[in-house]
Amino acid sequence: MKLPLPFRRDRPIIPSANAQDHAERLIAESLRMLGQVCSKVADAIEAQRLERQGYAHNSYLRRLDLDEDDAKKPSGPGTGG
Repeated sequence: MKLPLPFRRDRPIIPSANAQDHAERLIAESLRMLGQVCSKVADAIEAQRLERQGYAHNSYLRRLDLDEDDAKKPSGPGTGG
């Protein structure tokens, strides 16, 4: 029985297909991670922009293009208006 030596000179060479597969997997995972980071940065920038415009963090947005009287009036098909 032959025991493996820790510092052998004839180390097995990884086939190029396995190396390419590993590299492609690593690149794909890295790009996914980069996409998540970019998404979080974009959300932070958007939150800062909204805060500068007067919207509080985690608050609902309110329409400003309607008057308050128009918003209170019902506008359904049976309202006659």
